Amino acid sequence: MKTIMILPAAMLLAVMLVFTSSCGKKQDTGNMQNGTDTTKKENSKKEDVNRETGTQKNGLDTFLTAGYMYWVPPAILDEHWAAVVTGEIVNIEKRRIGATDPNKNEVFGMIKIDNVLYSEPTVEANMKDQKYIRTDALKDFKQGDKVIIYFVKYENKYAIKRGNVKKITGGDDELVGLSKRYIDNSQDSTKILTDMKEYKLWGKYDVGTASRMMQAYEEKQNAK
Repeated sequence: MKTIMILPAAMLLAVMLVFTSSCGKKQDTGNMQNGTDTTKKENSKKEDVNRETGTQKNGLDTFLTAGYMYWVPPAILDEHWAAVVTGEIVNIEKRRIGATDPNKNEVFGMIKIDNVLYSEPTVEANMKDQKYIRTDALKDFKQGDKVIIYFVKYENKYAIKRGNVKKITGGDDELVGLSKRYIDNSQDSTKILTDMKEYKLWGKYDVGTASRMMQAYEEKQNAK
């Protein structure tokens, strides 16, 4: 006859607590591992940026600093583009300059260029030669954001006007397509104004400029 051993209630409770504690530790270990992997990836990305830009001079070979024209109204289509790029924000370095105007608050960061859609060389640099852009025009952005950036020429350098860094989903984003078509049309605004579909699409991203352009175009047409 086999003897069935019945554990006392206290002993059974102790066994269950040990088992539960062991499971919890395994789960915690898994969460800790995931957090460690994410941190390693972020640190690795920062190391890549530092390695590629740390030994280079500004404007040469790998990275260029583009000034932020915070004093101009935000508009994309009101000025000729000197360059247009898409990329990813790989580093954010927040700083304030102590001014009372919030538009003057500096938010520096580094953007790794994915694609140069257009480039006109300045006296000091050519966007086609760059791998990274460092700028203080990154207020309200975070590391990992995909962006499209519109540059103008200011004092013979590349510069970014307020509102000319736009978040995108990737290379096939609607705004990227709009920008490519505008570039292919030699930045001719009449190509937008004579195509209502294109005009309405641009109105989503630069509504004030698009409507002013349309008003000026219609006035010109009516005067003929």
